Amino acid sequence: MLIAGGAFLVTDMGGKTAASSYQEAQQYIKTGDLRAARVALMNAVKEDPKFGQALLAQARVCLDLFDAPAAQDALERAQLAGVNKDQTAHLLGHAYWLQGEWDAAERLLKSPSIPQANRPYALRILGRVQMDRGDLAAAQGSFDEAIRLSPNDSQIWTDVARLRFVQGDQRGAIDAVEYAFKRDPRNVRALEFRGRLMRTQFGVVAALPWFERGLQINPNDIPLLEEYALTLGDAGRYRDMLAQTRALLALDPNNAKAYYAQAVLAARAGNYALASRILAKTGSTLGDMPAAILLGAICELELGNFNRAVDQLQILLGRQPRNRQVRTLLALAMYRAGDPLGSLDIIREIASRPDADTYSLKLTALAFVASNQPERATNPIDDAAIAAIRTSLPLPEPETLDSAARAARQDPDNAQTILPYIRLLAAQGDIETALNEALRLQAGNGGVADAHIIVGDLEMARANLPAAIVAFQKARQISFTEPVMLRLVDALSMTGREDEARETLAAFLAYNPTNLSALRLAGYRNLDARNWDQAIILLERVRGRLGNNDAILLANLARAYSGARHHAKAVHFAEIAYHIAPANAMVTHIYGQALLQQGRRPKAAKELLQKAVILMPENTQVAAAFRRAQAAYRMSAKRQ
Repeated sequence: MLIAGGAFLVTDMGGKTAASSYQEAQQYIKTGDLRAARVALMNAVKEDPKFGQALLAQARVCLDLFDAPAAQDALERAQLAGVNKDQTAHLLGHAYWLQGEWDAAERLLKSPSIPQANRPYALRILGRVQMDRGDLAAAQGSFDEAIRLSPNDSQIWTDVARLRFVQGDQRGAIDAVEYAFKRDPRNVRALEFRGRLMRTQFGVVAALPWFERGLQINPNDIPLLEEYALTLGDAGRYRDMLAQTRALLALDPNNAKAYYAQAVLAARAGNYALASRILAKTGSTLGDMPAAILLGAICELELGNFNRAVDQLQILLGRQPRNRQVRTLLALAMYRAGDPLGSLDIIREIASRPDADTYSLKLTALAFVASNQPERATNPIDDAAIAAIRTSLPLPEPETLDSAARAARQDPDNAQTILPYIRLLAAQGDIETALNEALRLQAGNGGVADAHIIVGDLEMARANLPAAIVAFQKARQISFTEPVMLRLVDALSMTGREDEARETLAAFLAYNPTNLSALRLAGYRNLDARNWDQAIILLERVRGRLGNNDAILLANLARAYSGARHHAKAVHFAEIAYHIAPANAMVTHIYGQALLQQGRRPKAAKELLQKAVILMPENTQVAAAFRRAQAAYRMSAKRQ
């Protein structure tokens, strides 16, 4: 006998009949053990090759296991066994859709001869085909008709949730998937999608119980295991993630997402060569997955294959032109590949903005120096000296205001159409018109987080902080993402509502414990509050992920160690920061301060603080530190 999926494929039936195997399969289906059900149905068909009902059940189970070729084979055999083609059209259309044969799927699913009982199923799959084609209006129509025919079908409501999410209506998606779950608490697809929604609504930790609940129903469900493994990794539970990927590969030896998760784990451990080898095992399966392309590019970058990294990142930027991370990495890869002018051209959109981050400014300065324009490096270096978490606003839309306005007039209630128009209005300084459009959009799209975010951004631009906070809080209730958290913490702090700002940041970190922006922001806030030990814990967690490459991070870590009177460590990190960015005024000041507080090298402390005064002549704190360093140096000279 052959063991498969926890059941037995019996070569000697030992008295079992096709009917008994079929009934056994039905029991497995009820308990969610689809792999065992599949084997039992194989036994039933083996005993009676013309058992049409068993072949149909086998096709349905194969579809639930996402094995479309096996489902198609079972359906074709069912037709040869005498099952009417109209009875198989909805299932065969499903199989064609899973294999990417959209035209063939649509022809079958639109067939007028599909029996009424199968029409809700056919309409649901037709909606998925239309979603894949990008025809969201047609998909909405198909789902509406499916709901009219079968209003309590849990699977239909799950797919309605998917459509609403694609449309940007996060609140509507949540409502739909919760209704699906109420209709059928054992619907693992609803549980999987609810978990994915929880990741964006609250954070990765909040999503885990939903995946775990689904796996209690069906421990061998591949999509659930994939989402669970990746989410465990995002939550920092790397050993658990590794265990889940091994479970995935035991069920599906070629599972690309399991290999991708293992590659992510290797990359986070700094073993980019191993990560690259593991990623190669996915073959072309993840060729269209942006995260996999990005990981591959990062590995090439870290391994010194700069031109390969450039090639991959250019492909990705072509697909995601407003992705800040991709743009910054491409600029870095070009700089390291010896193309500083190309690097400047790519990074300009980020570095020239008021919300430019420290890294992009530092990269800009390096590219200016490398392209023989050292005088132009001064301003980016000065801006990068400020230790701050800047709220990143969306990059400019890749279209003109006129074209965006035309699109907005044609589809005035669609958030995906209106948002680019509003952003372009704001970019041109027409804040009042942009705000009026944003408020109208917000009123008609209360479940779309971006509709509230854009209102908050515009109110911030008008210095109307109370209104901005209200808008950001509405967005938080729908989708508590990093951009929402950063905006809300910033606005609350600016209005003196520090307790609420702390609660917001703490709540985000509780559900997203590995988020670097949140860890860094929490570390800086604890620095400002002189909570030295807590600042050290948080900033060390960031350093553990980024290494000793970020001068601003290391300088602030030195501040924390100095505050906690760990002077040797403070000097150590300040020295590394200074070697990275010797022209950075803040880094120079902190290094001098650390040496001054340690008291062992008064001359070096005096010289560094003198340099800091030259770099920041108007800064009274730096001037006071320099005077203390001069006094300490004179005292040491007298003692000698």
